[in-house]
Amino acid sequence: MSSSSRSYYMNALFRRTLLVTFISGALGWLLFAYLHFSETDSFPSLRENFTGMLAGIGIGCLNGFALYYANGLLDRALPWRNYYAARFVVGYLANYAVALFLTLALVQGCIALFGAYVFWEGFSLQDVDLKVKLGILLLATLFIYKVIYALLYSYQHYAVAQIENIQRERKQLELQFEALKSQISPHYLFNSLNTISSLLYKDTASAEQFIRRLVQTYQYILSTQHKQYVTLQDEIDFVQSYYYLLRIRFQQLLTVEINLPHNIMHTKIPPLTLQILVENAVKHNNLNTDKKLFIYITAQDNMFLKVINTKTGNLTGVPSFRVGLENIQKRYEFFTDKKIEIKDDDKFSVTLPVIHLKPREQEQKHSA
Repeated sequence: MSSSSRSYYMNALFRRTLLVTFISGALGWLLFAYLHFSETDSFPSLRENFTGMLAGIGIGCLNGFALYYANGLLDRALPWRNYYAARFVVGYLANYAVALFLTLALVQGCIALFGAYVFWEGFSLQDVDLKVKLGILLLATLFIYKVIYALLYSYQHYAVAQIENIQRERKQLELQFEALKSQISPHYLFNSLNTISSLLYKDTASAEQFIRRLVQTYQYILSTQHKQYVTLQDEIDFVQSYYYLLRIRFQQLLTVEINLPHNIMHTKIPPLTLQILVENAVKHNNLNTDKKLFIYITAQDNMFLKVINTKTGNLTGVPSFRVGLENIQKRYEFFTDKKIEIKDDDKFSVTLPVIHLKPREQEQKHSA
């Protein structure tokens, strides 16, 4: 533990100790004052009841720390998050048992040390009425304490959940930003402009169509930069526009085949997922030979998407695309516990779980 962490921990421990001491000591004094008044019809005075006041404050403080540590043990054994109602009831009963036993034991100890009338003249633990009053006061005090404790936990749990949600949002936005940067890179724009330049002199109609498709791809990229997911149909429409651009550049050397059932087109997918996989296949295969590159986008049992590409030989000097795959994997973790499967055999394949979001989950993701 670093010195700054140790200092922070010690300061937090000191503040917590001071708070428990103040609150429990004040409650101990109030309980003593009420019992004194109910038994003697007079408020305790500092001159006549100084020792009794100190004893009441001391009993309150010891009870406070005992309950503090007892609740810490209960929080670990019976977490509020998993057993809220049971934790409240068990905690209340356990706190009452601890407080009652400890109070009676400490009162008996004070009598043994300071005499029978340490609290006030005529005080006796054999007084049934006094014991009933003490029991009722402890019941009421501990119930209020337990309600406050539960409310504080609920607030803390809510605050932690909000912080975690914000952290998840930020992380996902960072991942989406990384995916976005790769799609609007100068290299991608340079290749596109070169293609347009070459088309303008030999096929103006194709050049115009190329520009339209290029605009569509950039519109999609920019419109989805803050979205956590899009429909599979939207992603496929984008991939088809992107494939048109690639087809113009590579002609017959590249073929992308999409064969997906209609009933999964409404499912969700992180934006640019399929496009990254198509781009990686093109980027890491040699398309300057007579060997064609085939990319297949299909489904397996309506539960998984599969993107498979053949191999035409790796290009030298091109870094691994694991960064793109890791980006996709991390973004999928926000929606499903199912893992992405990657196989690199005679063909390269990536299996993506189909994401079905319930209406409430969709609202939460959109509002995030």
